[in-house]
Amino acid sequence: MLKWKSSQTLACRAPIRFRPRPPTNSQKNQTLSPAHHAGLFVCLSLFCQCYWWTDALDCGVAAFFEIASPFFCAFTYTVIPHAKELCKCIHTPITPPCGTYRLMRRCTMAKPIREGTGWAFRLRAHGQDIYQSGFASQAAANKAQAKLLAELKLKDQAAGQGPFKTTVAAAFMHYARERLPYLKGARPDSLIINRYLRTLNMPVIRLTPADDHNSGKKGSVYWEVSFVVEEYTRAIPQSLAKHRSAQEARAEKVDEARRRLAAMPMAQVTAHAVQALIDARRAAGYKAAPIANERAELRRLFNHARNRWNWTRPLSNPATHLDMPEPDPPRDSILTNAQWENLSVALCQAGNEYAPSLFCLMLETAMRSCEPLTTARWRHINWTRNILTLPDAKSGGRDVPLGPDAIKILRQLETHAKTKRRKPDQAPWSIDDPIFPTTYEAVKKAWAVARKTCNAGDTPIGDLGIHDLRHTSATRYALHFKGDLPVIMQITGHKTTEMAMRYINIKADTVAHMLHGREPDIADSPAGYRASTVQALDKAQLALEEAKKQTSVAPLRRLPRPHLSNNVVPLHTQRSAA
Repeated sequence: MLKWKSSQTLACRAPIRFRPRPPTNSQKNQTLSPAHHAGLFVCLSLFCQCYWWTDALDCGVAAFFEIASPFFCAFTYTVIPHAKELCKCIHTPITPPCGTYRLMRRCTMAKPIREGTGWAFRLRAHGQDIYQSGFASQAAANKAQAKLLAELKLKDQAAGQGPFKTTVAAAFMHYARERLPYLKGARPDSLIINRYLRTLNMPVIRLTPADDHNSGKKGSVYWEVSFVVEEYTRAIPQSLAKHRSAQEARAEKVDEARRRLAAMPMAQVTAHAVQALIDARRAAGYKAAPIANERAELRRLFNHARNRWNWTRPLSNPATHLDMPEPDPPRDSILTNAQWENLSVALCQAGNEYAPSLFCLMLETAMRSCEPLTTARWRHINWTRNILTLPDAKSGGRDVPLGPDAIKILRQLETHAKTKRRKPDQAPWSIDDPIFPTTYEAVKKAWAVARKTCNAGDTPIGDLGIHDLRHTSATRYALHFKGDLPVIMQITGHKTTEMAMRYINIKADTVAHMLHGREPDIADSPAGYRASTVQALDKAQLALEEAKKQTSVAPLRRLPRPHLSNNVVPLHTQRSAA
């Protein structure tokens, strides 16, 4: 059974089972004197400790049994027959085992059972109730059971109820509590997770901004996560009823695939189940980007379960190595100088007084729209260094260099903020005020109105979006600084050259002009290259002001009263005569 290795360690070839002989009549009738009770109590205590240690000792247990077999034989013939009497004497509610074979009980596997045409097994290990079926033979079930037990022994105690009793939707709820408070961009994650929770009528996530957090620092708490029950049905206007019905019909199969996945235990999720959801979304006509976002959320969930919760099943991440749709081609649209001139006029007429200055500042600094809107305050500007310090940008705090035109825009906004007439209940201007006291929804609406106006004119801009201004600015500075990436990355705030290169969209026409020693046309160059964006904006604002003055100052011309001849009868006279 056992052999000594050269390293003086014991190797176990097979599990050892002790089958003690039944006690003889003399041993059954044997009584213990009170003097022996104390020693037998110590032996019984050691026996109980050995019983609970067997799961951790592995091969050491087998060696212990081999060496101490004479003692266990004596223990079987003396202690076991008198264990009940001993328990009564020490008033301890211990039920003695029927034999020393119980010592190996936790080390043995459960016997597979026949289930239909296949085999299955059910066992409890490390606090987890495990049931698996669908094995072709009894040997295959034993092999899978042994492999599972080996995995559980190598891992620490699994968190919660384990992967066999926790569904994907329940795991998403635990994941949201642990992870979302520390994610700055947690709202898109919560929207994806809520889709799984709604399919099973479970409470959905509600994110509340945290009151106090150290912005930009690692481990900052950005959100307070809570779960609420949706008790109302969203009212759909009559004008959108047909559109919403088409959306629901398109998403019917997608919701069914997501419902099956949400109700599935984590240990039983396979790549095939996740692929079914991906295929359903692709067949419904969804774009590649939202499909990739949902797949990424599932991948993060299973990685979190393995690394943080010590869940060993499934063996591999089922959200990897899937057949995904081809990603959409990266956007390479940029705004030209000619387009910016027309867009400036349209923005000044869009109804938002901060939108033109905001978009002009984005062209000059390559900032994201959220950075000047939600983060920047007047106290963050260092007028001496020409630096705007963002304490909490997308990738952490950073310093934004400010060029001459950017300084001019900020000075104009500062003068406007200080001289603007405020309401009686508003506090006076302060350096803690936001630079742009407006919302993203408001400037987005102004952009949509201005884009529609431009597309109806001689210089259309197509489907150009607000974020394309960041592409335009990066391309402009790449041409201006001759492709100096360290300088460009300092302006854009990118951490890697790969991300910086994605935002530089130099056209083939521009390169052709440079190859022939000619400068590209100013009108077709990126907005701000060899031209001033602020001058174009000032020109548009002056034109708008002049138009307002002419409309308000021009006197109303009174039309001359028509001369009535003798043959013409006024209308009321004609009616009265009739």
